Amino acid sequence: MPEALVVLAVFVVTIAAWLGAWMHARNPANYNVRLEIERLKQQAAWLEERLDVACRERWATDMIASISDELGAITQQLAQISAAARRGDIVGA
Repeated sequence: MPEALVVLAVFVVTIAAWLGAWMHARNPANYNVRLEIERLKQQAAWLEERLDVACRERWATDMIASISDELGAITQQLAQISAAARRGDIVGA
């Protein structure tokens, strides 16, 4: 019986921690546009390096296409967030 209480306590603490993290992540006050733009720039730079390596080492064309598509999506997202920040559409910009 005490083992069941320990397992139940761990389960409750785990659920509480998950809910707390979820609520923190969903809070718009925690969204920092400058940090998100910087993160997207770093991700785009990493993908560009990856694409260069893939082309130089002649990886499979589907892998190169996948990296290229992901880079395009990140670049588009970066442009959208930057434009919205300049217009003032994003809270916390």
